[in-house]
Amino acid sequence: MDSKSLNSRVTAQRFSVIRDMVARAKAYDDVISLSIGEPDFDTPAFVCEAAMRDAMKGFTHYAPSHGDEDLRAALLQEIRRKTGIPYGDENLLITTGAMHGLLAVMLTLLSEGDEVICPAPCFSDYQGHCGLAGATLVMVPTKFSEGFIPSREDLQACLTPHTKALLINSPCNPSGIVLPPETLDMMAEFALEHDLIVISDEVYDRITFSAPIESISTRPGMSDRTVILNSFSKAYAMTGWRVGFAVGPAWIMREMIKVLSYSIASTNSPGQRAAFHAMTGPQDEFLAFVDAYRRRTDLAYRRLIAMPDVQCIKPAGTFYLFPHIEAAEKDSFAFAVDLLDKEHVVVVPGFPFGPDQTVRGCIRLACTVSEEKIAEAMDRLEHYLTRRS
Repeated sequence: MDSKSLNSRVTAQRFSVIRDMVARAKAYDDVISLSIGEPDFDTPAFVCEAAMRDAMKGFTHYAPSHGDEDLRAALLQEIRRKTGIPYGDENLLITTGAMHGLLAVMLTLLSEGDEVICPAPCFSDYQGHCGLAGATLVMVPTKFSEGFIPSREDLQACLTPHTKALLINSPCNPSGIVLPPETLDMMAEFALEHDLIVISDEVYDRITFSAPIESISTRPGMSDRTVILNSFSKAYAMTGWRVGFAVGPAWIMREMIKVLSYSIASTNSPGQRAAFHAMTGPQDEFLAFVDAYRRRTDLAYRRLIAMPDVQCIKPAGTFYLFPHIEAAEKDSFAFAVDLLDKEHVVVVPGFPFGPDQTVRGCIRLACTVSEEKIAEAMDRLEHYLTRRS
């Protein structure tokens, strides 16, 4: 037997380009990595200490498949406050990070041959989540010149009889854009008209730089067809704890819990206790993280737009930028590899994040290092571009 005998849903998926760039960087010294989207801040001490105390008290056993009761109660209170929707116990599941939530909702909703439409640029791993469910992710082209904001016509052009769901991400990885209220209104109307389920990835909803974001679930008729996915990883600097959650209609959640139960039994108990203490404890450190991301992305944005042949949309949230660099037009992967080799700066090529007409010439930068390192990385990038010209 050989690899041809393996499950084609698995073998058809490419390996992560993001992690490939991280692996390549290990061959170099003095590297500044703007690649992986992981906060450089450690989980605050009060969260770790409280979780450890709970572990010593016996919170080391299986949790219920739907999640720790204290965490669920705190989350439901917060979600009701933010959305105004009277979600109950039947609407919430705790997941092992948003990544597991994404896979679980895809496995629950999608059948062989179904399609999910998603405005590009979008998180590159969405393709794998859909593919493992036997479905196809259809990336909806958008334009850099229009701020990567999709129109109704853009969505309509990608609709087929196989379309089952609309996947959105706001604030967006990789572009940092936040979908305007009027775009959410349009998408809600579109979903209702075409009887689509909406999967709303709101992982970065706490990392915004102006007004709080709105959720499509709050639009008329949408709470019964929208699954919200979120996580403690980014806003709370808790990537290694692996705790996320899904909120949605009971008719989806009561089936989705089967995927959670059969795949992981339950999310780890100490991680759930840590998440509970993070969201119910003092918030000053978490707010300081957001201020740091604002300063860092502002710094990178100002430097980028001052460079020749570089355009960039100013992020409204997240810690990413997705600049268009003319020198990367022909092959963003070759550009990223050469930048690493010449200047020891790690960026992610743009091609996994969308169709060519949307992402050609783009690279993703993650501002998850100090301002000093970002300034140095911008110096190196500018030097590299100057040498190429």
